[in-house]
Amino acid sequence: MKQYEKWMPLYIADYLADTSRLTLEQHGAYLLLIMDYWRNGSPPDDPAILSRIVGASDSQWKSIAPTIRKLFQQENGVWRHKRI
Repeated sequence: MKQYEKWMPLYIADYLADTSRLTLEQHGAYLLLIMDYWRNGSPPDDPAILSRIVGASDSQWKSIAPTIRKLFQQENGVWRHKRI
């Protein structure tokens, strides 16, 4: 089993600065993605895996993915985050 931290820092001011225009659904997806990233490393740029991480149906993911995608950088087949 991979070792991971039982906690992760969440800088509220930084989070709110980046997410002030997200919907409730987008906030949930974004938080689940950054928590998974913290625990497991960069997620792959794969819609099926990303939707599973956030617990979204394919159609839900398709509707929120463009907004969430802007909060990450895509490179070499994975999503990277500036604060993780």
